[in-house]
Amino acid sequence: MTDYRIAVVEDTILVLEAFLPADSALSLAEITEQTGLVKNKVFRILATLQAHGFVMRNDQGSYTLGLRMVEFGEHVQRRDALIQAAAPVMDWLVEETRETIFLGTIDGLETLVLAARESPQSVRLFGTVGRRVPIHTGGVPKVLLAHLPQAERDAILDRISLDPITPYTYTDRAKLEAFLDQIRAQGYVVTADDLDVGAASIAAPIRDYSGRVVAGMSIAGPLSRMPEPTTRLYTDLILKASARVSRTLGYRAPSQSSASSS
Repeated sequence: MTDYRIAVVEDTILVLEAFLPADSALSLAEITEQTGLVKNKVFRILATLQAHGFVMRNDQGSYTLGLRMVEFGEHVQRRDALIQAAAPVMDWLVEETRETIFLGTIDGLETLVLAARESPQSVRLFGTVGRRVPIHTGGVPKVLLAHLPQAERDAILDRISLDPITPYTYTDRAKLEAFLDQIRAQGYVVTADDLDVGAASIAAPIRDYSGRVVAGMSIAGPLSRMPEPTTRLYTDLILKASARVSRTLGYRAPSQSSASSS
């Protein structure tokens, strides 16, 4: 069986793991002894980790884990909290609609499916956790892109190519941006055929305690099961569902009085 592991990455993990049981800073000699690696290799690994903020070196020449490790830990905790907060709401949505429910977030220049609930119907969209899709296609990707701060949205659009996934995918940036502005104004999106021909999606944003959009949730299914009355019903449901998850994450929508006075 082919081993695809990279030796230097394995060694770096050994160095990082040396800090887990430590109650205080570790010297180069202590890390070398714990890992069993050559001292010069340990020093070079530590220098690289220090340059990227993953370890810190004090005045005595000893090392501790750096603040970048805290950032990564908080990122994992936020993602886990999001999935836990969304789980019961997604269960409720799939019972109400009998369609597939997706939860996704931006990851780099793509959208990553974090969780899904598959429709119990024989004809359905398959929900694959871990699937990555282009950020300019589909319901969840568009609602996420629409709610990014303008500078972040521009930076992503500058770096991606608007390749057609289907004949209905937006490939003109000006038209896409106009549609994104519309999504942002109305707070949800209804889209069809642009990611999967014959499929429709109704998506809304999920906000954290600070009001930042951190994820999107959608109801997705065959276009044939989405006539206008059903689409209106599902739009109402997805807005209620996303609001419930946002409240669980600590978001409090501004009151009408404060919004009108600002």
